[in-house]
Amino acid sequence: MAGKAPGDGSELTDIELVDRLLRGERGAFDLFYRRHEKLIYHCIRARTPTADVPDLFQGFFERLVERDYHILKLWQRGTSLPIYLSKVVRNFVIDFHRAKRWREESVGGLAELEPLGSSADEMATTTLLLKELRRKGIEAWAKLDPRERILICGKFSRDSSNEAMAAKLGMSVGALRTALSRAQAKFLATLQNLVPEYFPVRV
Repeated sequence: MAGKAPGDGSELTDIELVDRLLRGERGAFDLFYRRHEKLIYHCIRARTPTADVPDLFQGFFERLVERDYHILKLWQRGTSLPIYLSKVVRNFVIDFHRAKRWREESVGGLAELEPLGSSADEMATTTLLLKELRRKGIEAWAKLDPRERILICGKFSRDSSNEAMAAKLGMSVGALRTALSRAQAKFLATLQNLVPEYFPVRV
């Protein structure tokens, strides 16, 4: 009788998968991501304007890793993990929108900058350009493989040390450096294709 491919991971229960993730076993994050990414994305998309979905999707996994999978440690074994994740994502989205409203109320709209003159116009333009570049950065990040995504997040969004990331991903520091270098090159190449105007050709 044909069995499943060794190392496929599809035969693991959610309990076994989460336990592997919490132990920092190699490949556990990739398996978790592939199994639950559609659920997490759908939960975010159902409660969020389209423009904010990529940012929130990335942010959810950033927080998950940054806090050492704390939310998964609170999961009660034996209950449904998808249902639990749905609740976690819902709360994450609610927190995001509350923080966003607070920032908007504190800073105000662009109309409030108009009386301030040309310097305010320049600031507003710069803000819009940076926002667009960040959006394209998220789009480029989304095209990476799961492990490459977490490497980029850990290094640039959270400034994690190589040692800390290697321990979380179950890799040696040397292997992590090689993987990070490749992920950086792939990310930059993808970003250049999306926004070539930000990367003038050197003569």
